Amino acid sequence: MKLDKADILFSKYIRTRDKWTCQRCKTKYSENSKGLHNSHYFGRQNEGTRFDPENCMALCYGCHQRWDERNREEYRDFKIKQLGEQGFKILRARADLPKKKDRKLSYLIVKELYKTL
Repeated sequence: MKLDKADILFSKYIRTRDKWTCQRCKTKYSENSKGLHNSHYFGRQNEGTRFDPENCMALCYGCHQRWDERNREEYRDFKIKQLGEQGFKILRARADLPKKKDRKLSYLIVKELYKTL
């Protein structure tokens, strides 16, 4: 999947919001480190939650691999603990809603989000 400027800025927003720390293992990374990723619980193909801060968190490479490939149930439990049962259901509903791709608007929204840090 190709990343555009909205994806790149949103990824930096999430990692900055999470203080450049893996939210699973709590390892701290230096700013702009390639070892820390922006993990989407509902994948980037879901436009409804692609730029949703509640859908994303900073994870190191190892933790990202663990939750994306081998242990989705543990990731789900973490998100429910983070958002609450109702919050998780609402996030799932947003992920399932069809949404037209509009990267110019997404970029503007992400720029505003970044200003809140």
